[in-house]
Amino acid sequence: MVYSYQIVKFQAISLVQGTHWSQSVGEKGVLYKSLKDPSSKLIVQLSNGSKKLYRVPKDRTVVVTNDTVHFLGELA
Repeated sequence: MVYSYQIVKFQAISLVQGTHWSQSVGEKGVLYKSLKDPSSKLIVQLSNGSKKLYRVPKDRTVVVTNDTVHFLGELA
């Protein structure tokens, strides 16, 4: 698996299997932490309506600010 830092403008975000994530609020925005080993999945719907499925490694944080999501992950 090759993970890279992703910065994506989004319309909607879905956390696949919501129990594989923890949620908190920080100075940078809403934070979601991946809890599943080896990775949790995240669906990002882009402004053009297309959807992409990403894998985020365990213990990594997804930061959501306004209409942008920042995370380390890879396309699934």
